[in-house]
Amino acid sequence: MQIEELVVELSKDPFNPELNFACAQEYDRLGQTASAVSFYLRTAEYGYETHRKLAYQSLLRTSICFENQNDRKYTVSNCILQAVELCPNEVEGYFLMSRFHERNGEWQEAYTWSGIGLDLVDGMEDRSYSNPFLDYEGDYSLMFERAVCGWWVGRVEEAKDLFHTMLLMNIKDNYRSAIVDNLKRIDPNAGL
Repeated sequence: MQIEELVVELSKDPFNPELNFACAQEYDRLGQTASAVSFYLRTAEYGYETHRKLAYQSLLRTSICFENQNDRKYTVSNCILQAVELCPNEVEGYFLMSRFHERNGEWQEAYTWSGIGLDLVDGMEDRSYSNPFLDYEGDYSLMFERAVCGWWVGRVEEAKDLFHTMLLMNIKDNYRSAIVDNLKRIDPNAGL
């Protein structure tokens, strides 16, 4: 549905979390993040009790929108924390929080969040799960965060093992390239 049609539908049912989410996604797709954030937050508010997964995704997507702006560190972190509290058994929030801390050079925090996420993934039956909408490409997204941050907190052997494990997986080229670069940096004798 085009944004104009969505807005008309939403005017008839303004508290509908699904319509608010659809509007948010369309604005996000158009690159209009201010409008997208407004509708994501409406989704989180109106869907908190009835559409928890949409509220969860909306909070995480809000964090991604804010992360692309500068000086929104606490807003980004707060959105992710609220999402994790809302759906603690979903992995994307742990990945986004780990990546957030990694990008801010907070290695131990990133390492810890990735570990919690990986522990959660270990208990899941379907390990091929991904959610590109939330930048989560699969288990290797968390593994990558764990490996990068593991190196920074002194877990070099764990980092190398994780990187080598990921190279055997079906992963996207950008991850593969980053893994090879990291391995060359931390283990020049790796033969890559």
